[in-house]
Amino acid sequence: MSGYHRLRPTDLDRLAVGGTDAGIVRTLRAAQVSKRMLQLRAVLDLADSTEARRHFALLAAAARRDPAVGPAMLMLPHTGAWLAVTLRRLRRQAGRSERTPLPAGRTSAAGLPEIADRGEPDLGYLGMLAAAAAIRAGLEFEVTVASQDGTTLLPSFGRAQTGVAGPLTVSRTGVRVRVGPVEVPPIVDHACGPGAEGDGWCGLHRLSSTTDGLTLRITLDDLDPYRECYGLPAADRLDRASVQKWQRLLDAAWPILVTHHRGHAEAIAAGLRTLVPLQAESASAGVNVTSMDAFGAVSTTAPTDGPALALALLHEFQHAKLGAAIDVEPFYDPDDHRYYYVPWRDDPRPLGAALQGAYAFVAVTSFWRTRRNTVTAGRARLAEVEFARWRDRVGRTCEEIWQARLTSAGRRFVAGLRAVIDGWREDPVHPQAAALASEAADDHWTVWRLRNRRPDPQQVARLVDAWRAGAACPALTVPVRVSPADGGWLSRSCRLDLVRLRLADPERFDRLRRGAERLADVLPDASDGDLALAAGDNLTARDWYEQQLRQTPDHLGAWVGLTLADQRLPAEESAVRAAPELCRAVLTGLAGLNLRVDPVELCRWLGPVSCVPDVASIRPGAAPGHS
Repeated sequence: MSGYHRLRPTDLDRLAVGGTDAGIVRTLRAAQVSKRMLQLRAVLDLADSTEARRHFALLAAAARRDPAVGPAMLMLPHTGAWLAVTLRRLRRQAGRSERTPLPAGRTSAAGLPEIADRGEPDLGYLGMLAAAAAIRAGLEFEVTVASQDGTTLLPSFGRAQTGVAGPLTVSRTGVRVRVGPVEVPPIVDHACGPGAEGDGWCGLHRLSSTTDGLTLRITLDDLDPYRECYGLPAADRLDRASVQKWQRLLDAAWPILVTHHRGHAEAIAAGLRTLVPLQAESASAGVNVTSMDAFGAVSTTAPTDGPALALALLHEFQHAKLGAAIDVEPFYDPDDHRYYYVPWRDDPRPLGAALQGAYAFVAVTSFWRTRRNTVTAGRARLAEVEFARWRDRVGRTCEEIWQARLTSAGRRFVAGLRAVIDGWREDPVHPQAAALASEAADDHWTVWRLRNRRPDPQQVARLVDAWRAGAACPALTVPVRVSPADGGWLSRSCRLDLVRLRLADPERFDRLRRGAERLADVLPDASDGDLALAAGDNLTARDWYEQQLRQTPDHLGAWVGLTLADQRLPAEESAVRAAPELCRAVLTGLAGLNLRVDPVELCRWLGPVSCVPDVASIRPGAAPGHS
């Protein structure tokens, strides 16, 4: 691909600073067409299927009739998702897999989700893609396609509920389109609002919004089977009220992007084609994700408001651009297998993922930098904290990446990111906002280290035995290795939620503190310790977490809260002088022997122990102000 599509040095510079114009996005889209053509050729060669060749012949005939149809169908986001997973499955089936198949929900080397490649290759999707192309080109045709579950998708149009499992006929005669027994209602391109509904037919929903002459048109996709290419469950069919709510959110989000982030808005308008609603999970305050396999699509849970959607689109399309750019110009050595701490994820990240996150969060930082001057009162205070937090965190991550094995293109790109952050260093930030930003950074780092850093179990056992014997704590040096924890990669922090509430709505926060409003009604997962910590009552917070750990010695949230509260106490009152992950491991070991131990007393006892990184483990990267 890179022999035919190139990014000039000036393109790399513009990508880095976020001033991406529509021309660069068109270059990236053209490269994606070439990539998908090669993938389709490989699918046909590996499948060696007479039926697949017939379907391809119909697709080729549609492209000859209307040359715009071929690229348009290839560039449907979930065409890319289907091609990627089908190719992986065919290669595995042929014993020619280039890598170990990914289990469901895992990520690529770049750290972005891929569809799991379990199961059989789905060659039937090509027939549906060809039928949709023929309809768009105005061809009269008849083609047999496979239907496995009684539904048949026509990509970019909608889905027929045929009730037929097995082969069925898709045809067009004049203006009449039929999918088995279902007649497809007339479809008007770019018609906004809920998709057309007919007897057995569900049309795709269309959203559109215009500000200052710039229009964003997207499909709200709740039908395509390959929309679940993110390792997260996609929402089921939306009703009319839900579609209208998404339209209102877009109408509130788009003016923010066009007015304050015009370069990003132009890129989004040129490249974003599909929005996939995700099912909401109570463990997350909101999840947005982009797949390397589905350029042009963004997937998100329903945001709380227009600004939240604006931020999600800004963030996620950065991932899409960078993924497509790396398809053209490699930015780093794929043999760099080190892992990094990044302040936006709860798991260690490979180099590609760290770079992707840094690029996305440069845009996030820009969003908050602007927003603090466009809103007032508590919202402005919150925006200033977020700006200060991400300016510092992203800057540190870029410094780490700068030391990695980058290509010349990658080095130029990362230099551009560093220049952007450096250009914001002199922006004044209120001292209180800076302090709260530092607290938020400490919160995330503490979660990360307690989840992923593992003290040497033999040394932990020695310390357990010493406590049981009533001996003084030995001055051990304990190796700590980094091992990614099982479970979620993006947890919700009730502590940070309460700090945000304190900034944005201080009157409601005060009602919670006075007991005039129940904490469980506002944040059901938050504790009284979290509320005390957010209010700066650190001793009360530590006491509360201490009691919680007496009951549940391994409780992650209580260990995070106790560590943070203790750090904020005067030196003479603090107790956690050893690494908190060591304290947690020893307390858990003692609890396993049915010994009830005061967590704070144990933390003081462990003071002589020092922890050092295990050089044989994966590299955690730089922590925010901690060794």
